[in-house]
Amino acid sequence: MAATGWCSGGLSGPASGYTDVGPMDFFERFSPDDVKAIREIATPVSLKRGEELFHRGDRAARFFWIEKGALHVLVTSAQGRDLVLRRLRVGDVVGEIALFTDAHRSATVVAIEPCELAAVDARDFRHLIQRRPTVALALLELLSERTRALTEQLEDSFFLTMRARLAKLLLGLGEEIGRETETGTLLSEPLSQALMARLVCATREEVNRELGRWTREGWIHRHDGLIELVDTDALDDLAWSG
Repeated sequence: MAATGWCSGGLSGPASGYTDVGPMDFFERFSPDDVKAIREIATPVSLKRGEELFHRGDRAARFFWIEKGALHVLVTSAQGRDLVLRRLRVGDVVGEIALFTDAHRSATVVAIEPCELAAVDARDFRHLIQRRPTVALALLELLSERTRALTEQLEDSFFLTMRARLAKLLLGLGEEIGRETETGTLLSEPLSQALMARLVCATREEVNRELGRWTREGWIHRHDGLIELVDTDALDDLAWSG
């Protein structure tokens, strides 16, 4: 489920927040034999809601993929404000920088619900690549998708208005967590206006004002904390018009 702009010391937004590299499961990039080989060197990791997978500044020694649950990648600003960079869901991989360097973590990753992950030690994975070069080729595909997503985020940051970024965020969420209704697409998870504001580099008041305008215009409906996308054509026009 991926994802904008530079604000308050962090990169955030629709592409980075929710649809960073698309809905493809991590293992869809690998052959069945490669998947088996990777799983053989993995160990299970369980997290409770609110528990950190790792903290910014920790040594990067393992990478992970998510088999159940969801996590936030965040940094803390100089003012002590948490900024959400990405939202990770089942099938996403996190911490892959550990495969290439012993540098420290650049962000903190926190479970936003109970999670089950698998972890692979970077040294074990490097040994695996030496035996199975096809794993390295699939990993390069992942990294190229990351680069493409980052390029899109930077373009959005400079060229899209806040209204366009918010529309793009909602449309991305519709593709990832939306379910069809008789009148539109209902986002199946609640999303606070404060979080949406962080993801599109805006204030909560600006997001609230825009959502109110779109509600009056019939573009969206709001039901018990959930948002239903009713006129996706109008949102799409806004997202692409900038």
